[in-house]
Amino acid sequence: MISERARPVVGDVVRVLSDAYPLGTAEPWDRVGLIVGDPALVATGVLVTLDATAEAVARAVAAGANVLVTHHPPYLEPPASLAPGPGAAGAAMAAAQAGVALVAMHTNLDASVEGAEALPRLLGFTPVEPVRHTLEQVSVVVAYVPEADGETVRLAMIAAGAGEIGAYTGCAFTAPGTGHFHPGTAARPVVAARTEGVAEVRVEMVAPRHRVPEVLAAARAAHPYEEPVLLAVDAVRGLADIGLGRICTWREGVTVRDAAVHVSRTLGVGVRVHGLATAAVSRIAVAGGSAGSLVPSLVGRADVLVAGEVRYHDALDAMAAGIAVIEAGHDSTEFALVGLLAQTLANGLPTLRVVTELEQTATWTLEA
Repeated sequence: MISERARPVVGDVVRVLSDAYPLGTAEPWDRVGLIVGDPALVATGVLVTLDATAEAVARAVAAGANVLVTHHPPYLEPPASLAPGPGAAGAAMAAAQAGVALVAMHTNLDASVEGAEALPRLLGFTPVEPVRHTLEQVSVVVAYVPEADGETVRLAMIAAGAGEIGAYTGCAFTAPGTGHFHPGTAARPVVAARTEGVAEVRVEMVAPRHRVPEVLAAARAAHPYEEPVLLAVDAVRGLADIGLGRICTWREGVTVRDAAVHVSRTLGVGVRVHGLATAAVSRIAVAGGSAGSLVPSLVGRADVLVAGEVRYHDALDAMAAGIAVIEAGHDSTEFALVGLLAQTLANGLPTLRVVTELEQTATWTLEA
């Protein structure tokens, strides 16, 4: 839910983006969501750009924005200390000093349908399926409840954020059973203990890991027992259309050279190609940013990989498997995601001023 305040707060920005690009779909090593800042702070404006740097913080301040939303987080491993200066520590310090909240949507955005298909559609390719399906990091929350109160507890858990699976809400599994207990001398049981047990229902729901405290608290508040059995277990959930990269189709009768020329002209950048220029192309894999880790998933499924960058030895592995590689630059392949983030915020928080930077890097190429 978006805050009902007249003016959105930082937490509203995070909620709108995480509802569209669930944080649980990020890679385990990633840093996503609110990195620096107070979720209760009123948002004066948002600057959306690619990289979270000290310079980007300064541009946000100059634009009158106290929220910086980026694709790349300022760091993957937290710095040992914060101090003014270059790099990740300097960016985080600059944000803290300026009162600018840092929000990153990284691999969770990459894995979303909209994020994964942004570059293929910009290139005019037709996405078919993810290169590698994502496993969403979730928790399974379980409550054992007297039969008469099962629905009350289930609805309370839903209101706290449990039971959302893709486009479906209120998802739960319930099963009847028998509860056994023996009250001690200090206990005040709502239901008298019986030899044959008490009729109960098991309510089981999936919840985002960051929502677990709220879901457990809601279940406890709605539960009639003084000592309810409420459990939360971390798990992963397989996703259908969510995943990194996309296997795509394009025109018939094209070669690696044709694909490289097309990518270069469409993105307006010089490209680096690994592989035979005259090799025929039927299926094209597309992944923005660094994509070397996806190479093993492409064997037998694609003839060429279009990516931001691929390490040399990953490119060698790809060519050995008959897959050419077209590198178009990490930033150039991800600028479309900046516009996507900005549009998501504009749709979700129409009263909030959003400033979009489509290109803010010092990267350039020199033709040989």
